[in-house]
Amino acid sequence: MRVALAVLLIAGCRYDLDHASFDDAAQVRLCKPSTNTQSCLDADAHSDFTFIHGTIIKPKCVFSGCHDGGTSKAGMLDLRTKDPAYANLVGVASKLDPTRMLVVPGNPHQSFMLVMLGEYKPGEADPPLTAIPNDDKGNVVGTMPQNATIICCQKLDAIERWITAGALNN
Repeated sequence: MRVALAVLLIAGCRYDLDHASFDDAAQVRLCKPSTNTQSCLDADAHSDFTFIHGTIIKPKCVFSGCHDGGTSKAGMLDLRTKDPAYANLVGVASKLDPTRMLVVPGNPHQSFMLVMLGEYKPGEADPPLTAIPNDDKGNVVGTMPQNATIICCQKLDAIERWITAGALNN
């Protein structure tokens, strides 16, 4: 009986941490799970780059006007189409912090993309950061997508699963 109670308490605490709103630095995640956005609900069943590109990267990163192949530093990270997007993310150094790789297959904590998307706090990166670096002009960058809400937890979890599984171009 005590074992069952302990398991329920631990599971309940884990659920609460995973679904907490980020109101202070002590809370675990910036994202919020969605209960009514179909693409967020669909993300629970995915860890493939085709889904990630078409459902997350294209609408949130390309159509926002940021990573669209333009001449700005952000634009140079061209994410418009799937195969070039893959080539521009996996095993590629960040332009914001060239000591960090955007996506490290099999290692989400070393994948700077997950810090930039708000999946991990800077201190949870490997190696830890004190903050997201400023751009080359000293401007605060913050999490992506800029000037928009953090991507839902389900989509961020899909990206993390994809990286953990080896970041395949599937």
